[in-house]
Amino acid sequence: MVQFYLLTQSSFIFELNHVENIHDIESISFAKAVMSAFRALLNKQEEDFTNICQWLTVEGYVRRIHGRYGILQRIDRTTAFPLIRSLVQWVRQIGYSGLVILLDEAERVPSLSTKHREQHLNNLREVIDECGHTAFQSVMIFYAVPDENFLEGRSQVYEALKQRVTTVFDTLNPTGVKIELEKLSIEPIKFLEKVGNKLKHIYEVAYGYRFDSATSEKTIRTVAEAAYEHRYGDIGYKRLFVQKLIQGLHFLRQKRQSPSPKDLQL
Repeated sequence: MVQFYLLTQSSFIFELNHVENIHDIESISFAKAVMSAFRALLNKQEEDFTNICQWLTVEGYVRRIHGRYGILQRIDRTTAFPLIRSLVQWVRQIGYSGLVILLDEAERVPSLSTKHREQHLNNLREVIDECGHTAFQSVMIFYAVPDENFLEGRSQVYEALKQRVTTVFDTLNPTGVKIELEKLSIEPIKFLEKVGNKLKHIYEVAYGYRFDSATSEKTIRTVAEAAYEHRYGDIGYKRLFVQKLIQGLHFLRQKRQSPSPKDLQL
């Protein structure tokens, strides 16, 4: 928000014109919301910006409030896919290739009734089906699951979903929907280092800081080797690596030296 406040007059006009020229968005309400949000932010209209973000983050819809911005529908099951498609269309118009949606590890909830469990699975089936439509291009969705036991059942919902998740994604079948992480033929340390370099780049962008190449590579290597030594522990070594690398980058930024495994309690 501060960055917008510091725009010069010419930059302000350029950004506003760019927002005004966004077009071909499927949902009129979404298009109006995004344009009004940027306009409010650029004009320092905090209350308007907050009201619009309330709708965008699905915190509620009040026609009396949101209607004056051109937002005429609430976000619910019936509007979910059109709004996701609209988000992707907008993302592409501002210069990005598309949208990646990451859904964290799904867990089985014993307390769920059969009806609710089948509803969740049916939602997943609809997402998979939607991904096969040309209107849903430039979207990649990753849905992590601990195992496939959640597919056990005898109703039509279970069978329909099983049929959609049997194909395995690989170089010979790029349209497959299932990625079996444990069966990927990767060298663990090199893989962690590759992930680590990507995380370092994200960290640098997030904190506006540039690491020294030698010390950052040493930090990534140290954390990768230490995390892999804990591969038989309670926490998966990949998850442990990500957690400890972020701590290591914090340490490196503050101390200007690469941390040891002891510094990171590894």
